[in-house]
Amino acid sequence: MKWVELHHPDLSLPVVRRRIGMELVELLELTSVFLTRGGWGLLSRSCYPDQKAYRNAMYRLRKDGLVVRRSEKGETPQIVLTEPGQSVLPDYFHPNKFWGRKWNGIWYLFVYDVPEVDRKYRDVLRRFLKRLRLGCLQQSVWVTPYDIRPQFDDLTKAAGVDSFAYLFESRTVLKLSNLRVVNDAWQLNRLYEIQVRYCDALIANLSQLSRGGHDHKDLASLLRISLEGYHVAFAEDPLLPRKLLPHNYQGERACDLYRQLLSSINLQL
Repeated sequence: MKWVELHHPDLSLPVVRRRIGMELVELLELTSVFLTRGGWGLLSRSCYPDQKAYRNAMYRLRKDGLVVRRSEKGETPQIVLTEPGQSVLPDYFHPNKFWGRKWNGIWYLFVYDVPEVDRKYRDVLRRFLKRLRLGCLQQSVWVTPYDIRPQFDDLTKAAGVDSFAYLFESRTVLKLSNLRVVNDAWQLNRLYEIQVRYCDALIANLSQLSRGGHDHKDLASLLRISLEGYHVAFAEDPLLPRKLLPHNYQGERACDLYRQLLSSINLQL
């Protein structure tokens, strides 16, 4: 079976097979409905090189307290993520927590001026700001609608960032509209293109899936392709409150289509 993969000329799919254990955590989070009907057995049979690799990965995850296996009398055992297990996942595995946030109208501006001699410090700081999903208005001016004062305090205590940086609160940014700030800081036109491509791939695969006749190997392949695409579609998403999202934002549509795909796979088990 030839499923449709997310393809973008400027992107390559992340290698989610880098660590079997981490991939299991990701699959467990995004496929909870699918797994309740014994789909975890499909993962062990079709997604991993051998049973030993699967069992070892599951053993390590349970030992670390990241997953539990529940079994009710007469029911198929379920493997579920614990709260610590959920916390190790990227934010975009729980996007509704961010889309549903209320925004108080305050922008937080992180401004820094790190000397060239401290380039390594500056590069690490930039990576940290990206992990926090701040948007870059200019090379050393970053912005977010979320209150990052706790993180700024941590940076001050741990890395002396207050020697190079300032954190401001503002109701406006250079008299720009909120939509202009969002588009300039996060390049949402690029994000739109990526997420549209992912939605198109999901729709095509849903159409193929509806025809039926797919074996476990086909379904496992579709599951992994869709997960890889999910990473790409959301890796650059700032996960802004709905109030700040442009009208053509595709993230919620992509998430809904992915859940629909999982439900359709579930029905074919």
